[in-house]
Amino acid sequence: MLDELTGIYNRRGFYRFTEKLLREYPGEKFCLIYWNIRKFKVINELFGREAGDKILVRLAESIKKEFGGGLGTYGRLERDNFICCVPKSVVEARQWMKLGDIFYFRDNTEYRFFSCYGLYRVEDRSMGIENMVDRARLAMESVRDDYVEPCAWYDESMWDSLFQEQKTNSEFQSAIEKNQFKVFYQPICRAEDGRVISAEALVRWEQPGKGLVSPGSFIPLFERNGFISVLDRYVWNEVCRMLRERMDKGQRTVPVSINVSRVEFRSGHLSEDIYEVVKKHGIPTNMIKIEITETAYSDDPKQVMEAALKLQEYGFVVLMDDFGSGYSSLNTLKDLPMDVLKIDMKFMEDFENNQKATIILEAVIRMAKWMKLSVVAEGVETRTEWDYLKSVNCDQVQGFFFHKPMPEKEFETLLDKIEEAPAEREVSPEVDEEMLDVFFQSNSQVSDMFYNMLGGMGILEMAGDQLEIIRVNKGFYEVLGREASSQEEGLRSMNLQIADPQEKALWLENCRISREKGCVQQIQVNHQRLDGSYVWLNVKLRYMGRRGSRALFYFTVENIQEKKQEEQEKYLISYSRAMMKVFDKVYRMDYSTGMAHVIHTDGGDDMEVGDSYYFPDFFSRHRADITFLEGSEAADLVRNKDKLDAALQASRNGTFHVSYDVNRADLGVSHVEALFLKVELESGREEYLVCIKRTEKK
Repeated sequence: MLDELTGIYNRRGFYRFTEKLLREYPGEKFCLIYWNIRKFKVINELFGREAGDKILVRLAESIKKEFGGGLGTYGRLERDNFICCVPKSVVEARQWMKLGDIFYFRDNTEYRFFSCYGLYRVEDRSMGIENMVDRARLAMESVRDDYVEPCAWYDESMWDSLFQEQKTNSEFQSAIEKNQFKVFYQPICRAEDGRVISAEALVRWEQPGKGLVSPGSFIPLFERNGFISVLDRYVWNEVCRMLRERMDKGQRTVPVSINVSRVEFRSGHLSEDIYEVVKKHGIPTNMIKIEITETAYSDDPKQVMEAALKLQEYGFVVLMDDFGSGYSSLNTLKDLPMDVLKIDMKFMEDFENNQKATIILEAVIRMAKWMKLSVVAEGVETRTEWDYLKSVNCDQVQGFFFHKPMPEKEFETLLDKIEEAPAEREVSPEVDEEMLDVFFQSNSQVSDMFYNMLGGMGILEMAGDQLEIIRVNKGFYEVLGREASSQEEGLRSMNLQIADPQEKALWLENCRISREKGCVQQIQVNHQRLDGSYVWLNVKLRYMGRRGSRALFYFTVENIQEKKQEEQEKYLISYSRAMMKVFDKVYRMDYSTGMAHVIHTDGGDDMEVGDSYYFPDFFSRHRADITFLEGSEAADLVRNKDKLDAALQASRNGTFHVSYDVNRADLGVSHVEALFLKVELESGREEYLVCIKRTEKK
């Protein structure tokens, strides 16, 4: 009944001996302390399982030392969850709280981890120890994410909340199947005249006998238990279905914003999931806008930024929702790739009596304009607020003053009543035809100068979704690794098609932005040359004006292949360096030469960074010395890249693990753990790594 790792009671032992304790001391007031080490998995990820186990053993020893000499029981329930039953006076002294403060030293650096605690007063001894432990755990769960107050006493409301959560969980699948979740639409209006130009999709739960339930009562729960992923996709499909049906009937539609839970960004494929749903219904991506909360960005800036960039590549408009509700607003405004800023409604609270609110709001709108962002103000409830927002050039407004969230049918009725807006008059200037003629005449001095200017450049036309590059110079061919047979060919025909749909979409989107905002747009594309190879290009676009119904743009291209390779090499080195927190050595496997190159080492053997050895026959060369414990097929996999790829693809986490003992007469016996993995870089290049951890056996 002892825990194998720590030597204190396991769950079964704690239950048995605590029951015995309560029977033997009926007059003593006891309490349970349930504690959990916050973010314990980070310890295992950073320092390895062995280090994590040592911390658990050390904590168990501290608990034993603290409580072992007095009245009480204690044990390890599972992983990093510990429990004890001690007199109430011991709990109230709070000396035990220091036990959960973990200090770990590695490489002359101190790492700190802290615990959270749930407390339960033992009153009804007939309840059973298991139920008591459950209640102490509930109290602990209530403060798991509270870094100010680390402990809480159990009260009955926690059990009621748990019961309600379980009931809600059990009803979810049925609610999805019966379409009890309803999408409501809150219109977004043009600030200039209040005309509906967009809408935000919101979800409500229509529960039988209860009516509509606000999302605040179920969204946080669904984010914790993972149901939010199902609910989000349900809403996305419902929005696309509504738009598709109206488009098929020739009825008016407006773009609709969908909200994305912050939990969704952990998947790593959020943008692809949204794109697949939208394309399944045949909806243009510019009809769907994606609202990302500032809180989501604060939780995981890197993943949110990557997802936002990918969404923009697909052609979606990205909105920053609830701007101003968090603590990192200015950094968010600076760093996150977005198209629209949605100002948090808190700026509108007590608007008429709060001068500071107007100053802050005006400053935010001005900053957004400088950054070429459109601004939506939500929570507009009075005419005074609307008039003020118009005066400071806010673009769009949303709030009860205009429209409340409404069911789908009511929203469609509203759209049907609104007349189509007249097409906006083209106000951009016509390009000077005489200037274009000069460029297009191969014998003119200006044309000759253009052709021979340093660097790649050209002129393109855009008509709808079509792009045509109509003039390029000699430098353009050089950037792409080609040569024009003559100046005239170079000027008149570059024979280049942007075949990749994503690259074309990126060019189109940025051409439109440059035209609409009168700014220079810069993009990076991984372009496929005529010979099939790829080259990274940095492209700058500037709108020149219109030529009839076509928009003309001047662009420059720069070969940034080496820069990209350097960036990706740094990424690979950084990635492999992170593996050194667990392993002793990291090799890069080059299948073109068969050489494994050391890129990181702790110096535990003679192999240094830059050294290499021939790896395809490694296991067969040393088979007499090796005893496989796991992954004996490695001998075959390292010889054949395709077989290794198949093994990595089939694995749960994209890695292949090998464990073996090496018995060398001159060096003794050592145990080796090897992890094979593949790193796919942005350029499309693949790198194969093998990470080694060696321990000597006594």
